[in-house]
Amino acid sequence: MEKHNIFNQIPADLTHEVFEPLVDQDGVLVERIISKKHVTPEGQWYDQDRSEWVMVLQGEAKLLFEDSEVVHLNPGDHINIPAHCKHRVIWTSDTTETLWLAVHY
Repeated sequence: MEKHNIFNQIPADLTHEVFEPLVDQDGVLVERIISKKHVTPEGQWYDQDRSEWVMVLQGEAKLLFEDSEVVHLNPGDHINIPAHCKHRVIWTSDTTETLWLAVHY
């Protein structure tokens, strides 16, 4: 078995948001997402077939839901997003990387 640390090996080039699968089996995907100044493109919404539980481990982010609710996530904050609940990322920190831990199930 090989040990890993979720806070290590953060890419220097974050021109694009990084999605790294950590576990993908039996219908469950666990991934590390790394954002810095990234947002969902204007007019686009996540409308996922599976539910997603997501936690911010470092940095900050704001999610906008289709009903206009804005949720500000700080380190340690987590939220469960049901399947087909339309949402988008409207802000991530521009001063530090935002590390997310996401579980799609």
